[in-house]
Amino acid sequence: MRYEIRSKEGGELVVHDGRQVIMLVRQRFLEPDDEIRREGQEKWRKLKDIPEYAAMFKAEKYDLRRFQQILIFTALLGAVAVIAAILVQM
Repeated sequence: MRYEIRSKEGGELVVHDGRQVIMLVRQRFLEPDDEIRREGQEKWRKLKDIPEYAAMFKAEKYDLRRFQQILIFTALLGAVAVIAAILVQM
């Protein structure tokens, strides 16, 4: 089944099946506010309003937040190590 996708900037794209939509979401090519409809339908729906795609956006947001937390923790740990090294040399 073919799907039509349009971005909030006005760009449009046609994909041949749902697997391609999933691939585009995972590659961050699509945004939650982009709209989608099956070919031949009149009603457009935002990707964030479709449960399977909304879950993918939430999981991606969680992964980014976790990466940021790990990065901050690592930076703080590095700063403590540098301070400790300086104090040992005194």
